[in-house]
Amino acid sequence: MRRADRRVLAFAVSMTVLATASCAGRGGDRRPDQALARFASAVRAKRYREAYRRLSEDYRRRVSLADFRRYLKNHEGEAEELSELLSKQHDDIEITAEANLPGGEKFRLVYEGKRWRIVGNVVDFYDQSTPRAALRSFVRAMERRRYDVVMRFVPKPDLEGMSPERMKQSWEGDAREEIERLIANLQAHLDNPIEEVGDRATMPYGDRFAVQFVREGDVWKIEDPD
Repeated sequence: MRRADRRVLAFAVSMTVLATASCAGRGGDRRPDQALARFASAVRAKRYREAYRRLSEDYRRRVSLADFRRYLKNHEGEAEELSELLSKQHDDIEITAEANLPGGEKFRLVYEGKRWRIVGNVVDFYDQSTPRAALRSFVRAMERRRYDVVMRFVPKPDLEGMSPERMKQSWEGDAREEIERLIANLQAHLDNPIEEVGDRATMPYGDRFAVQFVREGDVWKIEDPD
């Protein structure tokens, strides 16, 4: 398949795969391949209203039926190519989905063997594979007062003299209010941009704060959270 064809198909999948859930039970689109095939059929036959109904609610909130119809009419050649591509069987195309959960957690799913399967180690509750994952895990560990886990985020040069017991004594004592403010502040900025350069990363937040990350081996640790 040509690279341009792959781009067109990727665009089509991104528009239509989410229609599977919203159309399930309405037209029988219980599988991604069904959603794609029926969308392609509607586009090819210029049944624009039907094709539009097979798009996600989010897309339909942003793009009106009139705009959708006008765009396809103005690009009939591209629309025909798109419907042809979607009508074919592509064994090398990976169809994925992403579940966005409350609190910012995300899970990726892949369609394999006519089943949706979760990608990655979802039971790694304290993931440190990326700076973003390390930050979320650090905040989760602090909220749950899992100081044994918090120790995993401390860079090796800073470990001397530290222990879960000492951490608990300090952070639940006189410094408790300060730590609670820190965690609340971090929680409010979990999705801030993170700049990654080599084995170091920085996430500015608030008016004057920044989280400093350092990578040790395959895991990211937090050098300074404020």
